[in-house]
Amino acid sequence: MTVRKPNLLIESIVLFAGALLFAPSVLSQQITIDTASARAVLKALQEPYLTYDQAMAIARLEGNKGMIREMRELNEADTEEQFARALVTAAHGRSSATPAEGRYDFIAVKDAAQAESILLDEIDRGVEKEIRDRIRPYSPQPETISVRGFVVAGGDGGGYTFGGSDFYLNILRSDDILYAKQTLIHEAFHGVQGAVYREDTERWARQDMQPADAVRGKFCSNSAEIFKDMKNEGTAMFVGTDEIIKESKGATGKRIYAESVYGNEHLRDSAGLLEISVASRQAPRPVPFKLVYNIDFWGKGIVYYISRAMTSAIAEQDGPGAVEQVLQEPGYEFVLRYTTLTSYGKDRAHPRLGENTLLAAQSLHDACH
Repeated sequence: MTVRKPNLLIESIVLFAGALLFAPSVLSQQITIDTASARAVLKALQEPYLTYDQAMAIARLEGNKGMIREMRELNEADTEEQFARALVTAAHGRSSATPAEGRYDFIAVKDAAQAESILLDEIDRGVEKEIRDRIRPYSPQPETISVRGFVVAGGDGGGYTFGGSDFYLNILRSDDILYAKQTLIHEAFHGVQGAVYREDTERWARQDMQPADAVRGKFCSNSAEIFKDMKNEGTAMFVGTDEIIKESKGATGKRIYAESVYGNEHLRDSAGLLEISVASRQAPRPVPFKLVYNIDFWGKGIVYYISRAMTSAIAEQDGPGAVEQVLQEPGYEFVLRYTTLTSYGKDRAHPRLGENTLLAAQSLHDACH
């Protein structure tokens, strides 16, 4: 019987990744990018004798815990054990035993390992400065804000955050360094948003109202949620401009840029979908927010475009400092600010918003009365 020696390289990667969490650079820099979680997964997938215990240690790395959380929020998988079993199965060259394990897509990660390793090397060569330089003009008191980025390999989504100051990039969905940089800038700015201001959109529904006002309060909360996402996604798209991927060589970057050009040419359609979305959330039986969000901001993200155009118009008239102010205000104030611009409604680049949208924003401004 052959006795296999412990894979010291995998174990050293896990230990090194844990040590990164306490590195002094986290304290001295405003932005850090940790690629250790992705590297640990790539290395593990090349190990045909990977053990379950080794896989569990990799699952517990901070970046991979974020991947698992994202899978949980997408209702696709939700435990470290599923991650570990999926990683072991892929490393051993077997098919996933359950649909949840298959959602991690580690076979695809394994197949693209060489290109992903090159991309990780490019990220490690210093993208923090590029990100910092891009977001700094739009960040309130940037020297006081620290955001942490984690690069992962697997799961769903290309980039994501959870409302705080941490952000994530999935290199499985990034086939080009330009697209990876743009995603990192976009998600890092979400991290800035989380560090600066967190809007409580549910407070309207929690207010001490008479029974007849309870439905009204819920409608207000529903509208506030849409406007919050408009503000957050619009400002992040403006800062992480699609001009970054104009020269992208990867299929994903090319597709996203083409969709962006189309979106800019059809801003009225984007404003129209926003109007429908606001009305649908105020219906007697409101459309579930997840469905609205998926149509507005997931995939092609049609409402992204009007949200970005609104941010661009605000910055064009009032300068970069206006974006800082927008970050520190509720989403409905962002909507109303756009309507006060001298360019509002004057041309195709500055379309008017629908009546339901305006009434909902004004109602929130007036304390939902």
